[in-house]
Amino acid sequence: MDALYLADGKLFRPTEYSRGPWMADAQHGGPPAALLQRLIENCTEPDHWISRMSVELLAPVPLTPLTFTTELQQLSRRVQFAGAELLSDGRVVARARARILRQSEPIFSESPETDGPFLLPGAEVQREAPAWLIGQDHLTFHQKAVDHRWEDGDFDSPGSAVCWQRLNKQVIAGEEPSGQQRVMALADLASGVSAVLSMASGYGMINSDLDVAFVRPPVGEWLRTDATTRLGPRGTGVCSNTLCDQLGVIAHGTQTLLGRSFA
Repeated sequence: MDALYLADGKLFRPTEYSRGPWMADAQHGGPPAALLQRLIENCTEPDHWISRMSVELLAPVPLTPLTFTTELQQLSRRVQFAGAELLSDGRVVARARARILRQSEPIFSESPETDGPFLLPGAEVQREAPAWLIGQDHLTFHQKAVDHRWEDGDFDSPGSAVCWQRLNKQVIAGEEPSGQQRVMALADLASGVSAVLSMASGYGMINSDLDVAFVRPPVGEWLRTDATTRLGPRGTGVCSNTLCDQLGVIAHGTQTLLGRSFA
């Protein structure tokens, strides 16, 4: 099935395409972030815009059926708060908090965007991501559910990088993912794109959260990730990411990172 999840009544069943690179029985952070986005979108009223998503990964999200909860609060005439949780066997493993704004009539005849346009690299620079820790015996999200084209850097060159990425699977089987679902799935890859430690070092940096502030909806499937990771001296760090489509900037993301030894 070419999707990250199968909807089964009030359950979401993850497929192998949602698997992460660190443990064979746990999901990558991107799929649950996209699923939480979809749950909150279902709470969002017409003419409202999810301006910010904050996702917390509270535990490794298992490759087992997930239940969910959602809530919506009206904070003011134009501002709403929404929340969603994913649960495994009754335990909350991931949650999201969203700020939702009621949109006005168009203010600009054209977007005042000044950073674009950006040129999508050709297929000749498209590369499959490495398997990383769990090896080649398993399907993984970052390898098989995402296409990667490098503008600056590559998987073997640690440091800041620019990579175009496309989610090539549906989030929920039978549903076309929204632009913001695609953004949330791909934004979680930024710390891997800009990793400053190679696997040969014996260490990796795992994110426990993901914050994305949206400028506007993306146009097209390919998104440009311009990411930088900075590490502190005691095993923590931050990844900052600017996401663009071919027209210009669409969102800004951050991840806080925690070091892990694989020795």
